[in-house]
Amino acid sequence: MPMRFFKHAGLLLALLVLGLTVVGCGASLPERPTAGRHLELPPRPPTPMPPPPAVISQPPLPAPGPIEQQLELFSVEVHDVPVRELLFALARDAAINVDIHPEIQGKVTLNVIDQTLPQILARVARQVNIRWDIYGAGLIIVPDRPFWRNYIIDYVNIIRGSTGQVGVIAEIGGGSVTTLTQESVNNFWQALLSNIAALVGVGPAAGGGADEVPAVIGNPETGLIAVRATARQHREVQHFIDLLLGRALRQVLIEATVVEVDLNDRYQAGIDWEMLGRDGGKFNFVQSYLGGNFPTAPFTRLIIDEGRGDDPHRLRVTIQALARFGDLRVLSSPKLMVLNNQTAMLRVVDNRVHFTMEVEVTPATADTLRTVTFETTVHTVPIGFVMAVTPQISESGQVTLNVRPTITRIVGHVNDPNPDLARENIQSRIPELQVREVESILRVASGQIAVLGGLMQDSMRKEKAGPPVLSRMPVLRNVFGYREETASKTELVIFIRPVVVRQASLDADLREYRDFLKAPPIPRHPLGPGF
Repeated sequence: MPMRFFKHAGLLLALLVLGLTVVGCGASLPERPTAGRHLELPPRPPTPMPPPPAVISQPPLPAPGPIEQQLELFSVEVHDVPVRELLFALARDAAINVDIHPEIQGKVTLNVIDQTLPQILARVARQVNIRWDIYGAGLIIVPDRPFWRNYIIDYVNIIRGSTGQVGVIAEIGGGSVTTLTQESVNNFWQALLSNIAALVGVGPAAGGGADEVPAVIGNPETGLIAVRATARQHREVQHFIDLLLGRALRQVLIEATVVEVDLNDRYQAGIDWEMLGRDGGKFNFVQSYLGGNFPTAPFTRLIIDEGRGDDPHRLRVTIQALARFGDLRVLSSPKLMVLNNQTAMLRVVDNRVHFTMEVEVTPATADTLRTVTFETTVHTVPIGFVMAVTPQISESGQVTLNVRPTITRIVGHVNDPNPDLARENIQSRIPELQVREVESILRVASGQIAVLGGLMQDSMRKEKAGPPVLSRMPVLRNVFGYREETASKTELVIFIRPVVVRQASLDADLREYRDFLKAPPIPRHPLGPGF
């Protein structure tokens, strides 16, 4: 019986475990809605909240700069005291070592109130011939004798020269000649070496010999100058070089626009600049005869001052204001960046070619035949716009300009009247040129606009028209054809606007040209397997 009890108990336990397993694996029945809630919508899932913004760490504070050591101040009052005693006393009070050369002699008189040791030594050096150097916790005092020091000069090694001549020659009657000649030579390195040599002179040779050694050695190819001079002279040389480079490296951006105005019938006398002034602009009108060709083409100079001096649209607005006087035609609009007292030239021309011929005729003889020899020479004529400009920039931003714009065009051709060419029935066409040129010296403030105007010209245009065949027949051309002649008057106006460039950068003075000088984006292509 006990055995049967345990047997049925095991079977009962197995059935109980199997039933629990089936109940756990069965699908759960859906929840039945309670009475009165069967029309309600199921609850919405909770709206996910956006993640909190990422915590961006603040950039670390910059490292503190080095703490400037506050030099000790001294007050000294001495009268006719030996310089050696004064130097020893200063070194003792400053708690530094001092080495004084045995040749240091002389007496000084000073009244010093709250100055540092270098300032006091600089004042002593003006009374006694000494040179001093502070190293760490030591002070060395030696006589101020010549020694070598190198100076770096950042300037191009080049010699530039320009020669210009403007003239009018009248070959009829008295043969009057009006000529204006100018010449500019720029030899920066030769002038600099000569000036420094004049400052320091020529020093004696080492060892006290009678020979003299050069005190200035220059190497323009590397931009290096070595100078042998005393400490006092070296200070003068450094001051001179700083002033010289500060003025030589000034540069100016010159904007020039050449406009030809085809005057309408109302303004055949020329552009009325006073009318522009009455419209609210600010103009300074000056009648001037500074040009090299003033006997034939006097011109007027106008200074325009309206708005801000650095406004890049001032020149464009000024040109558009001339549209009331006639049709405008812009011939050229160059921009030049020029260093101080350097000549720049811009040429936008077509070199037209023409030929001149010489004929040499050898008459026939009993033994030879008549021979004709032709010799041709090639000539080129620049047709277009040429402008040479030389600026001088003052400390206050005033720009003195020597400008010479020239416009050349071909108005016709003539035959070479050489009788030898006519005898051989040969025509040599030579172009007739029209040259309009101004050579002047102007003084304009940075950002203002100077105007050279008054160069007027009358032109006559002739046109023939008619039926294609009848108008070309010698007898019927006057019956079936007609001729039209049109007269016009044009005035040439030259606008010049100098802008002093103190920092040649797209983030500074040249920022208005940033859109024109954008670099193309670098393509981001995947690199090959070799990279």
